[in-house]
Amino acid sequence: MLHPAANSLLPEFFAKGWPDPAKLNNSSRQASILQEQIRQSFAKALNVRSDEIEFMGEPDLGFQLAIQGLLKPDSKLFYSSIDRQKIFAVASFEKNNGRAVTELAVNDLGQIQESTITANDLLIWQVANGETGNIQSSPESKSLVFADCTSSGVDLLPTFDYQTALFDSRSWAGPAGLGILIIKSDAKWRNPLPHNDLSRTPGTYSLPLLLASAVALENYLAQPDIRSKLKQELIDFITTQIPDVEVASAPTGLGKFLSISIKDVEADRLLLDLEEAGFAVDSGSACKSADMKPSHVLAAMNKPITGNIRLTIHKEITEKIVKEFCNALKASVTKLRGN
Repeated sequence: MLHPAANSLLPEFFAKGWPDPAKLNNSSRQASILQEQIRQSFAKALNVRSDEIEFMGEPDLGFQLAIQGLLKPDSKLFYSSIDRQKIFAVASFEKNNGRAVTELAVNDLGQIQESTITANDLLIWQVANGETGNIQSSPESKSLVFADCTSSGVDLLPTFDYQTALFDSRSWAGPAGLGILIIKSDAKWRNPLPHNDLSRTPGTYSLPLLLASAVALENYLAQPDIRSKLKQELIDFITTQIPDVEVASAPTGLGKFLSISIKDVEADRLLLDLEEAGFAVDSGSACKSADMKPSHVLAAMNKPITGNIRLTIHKEITEKIVKEFCNALKASVTKLRGN
């Protein structure tokens, strides 16, 4: 959901007709100065240097660039069973091309179980999960690290050393179609894409979307955040008022995500019933929710994959809305169970 502050300005940003910041005329110069100011703003918010930031119009491509740009010919690649499907795709590509690839298991709390990883290897590390909100502890390995920050965003910045990272504008209620790739200045990173110059990314991002994302980020950070409190209220209600429900989300995780599985209820019917009551929830994998496939994250955690719904709690949500949702959820479950 796009932040209201960015949504109100987005038509104006697109209507302005921005000149190419790379050109030398005066208008382009002004656009370039504005772009650099935005870069400085993002650098401060993400706790990185401004020259370590690359804007991307294809956020999913950022996974490929962040990972393959760090791999050496003899590096082993380690990722986890709860990573995003795009990471699975990169890992599968590397494996098919002869690289040693290892999928790390997680425990029932969703914590990644590290194995022996050397300094020459690359570890993909998810800061927080986009379905459950569960937070990972810092990796113990001394290997190269790609930090997946696409779900955690500015709500939880990495507290460990990493060489590359990827953020998604949507994580702070910014527009879709904008990713921020971090390449640390001391990282021995090489552009894995065909290229003829020193550019590190395609540079095809939209300046209006970049402006909208910067507006969203500024307002997002300024807003009060009671989502952890609301999440706990949801968990308390669900676990005491609705029988046979398993919560996959730890209360100490990110406040904006909650995943539950309800026994003897079909998730698609529950989604439709809640939608009629005015509430939008999701089911299946957060990476591919459109096809309603069971969540690979819950399967990896040995949690029930049927009757699963996922809630994204936005900063605009109030206690009144949470109470109304709880009542609607209880009524829907009772009806669908035929009680």
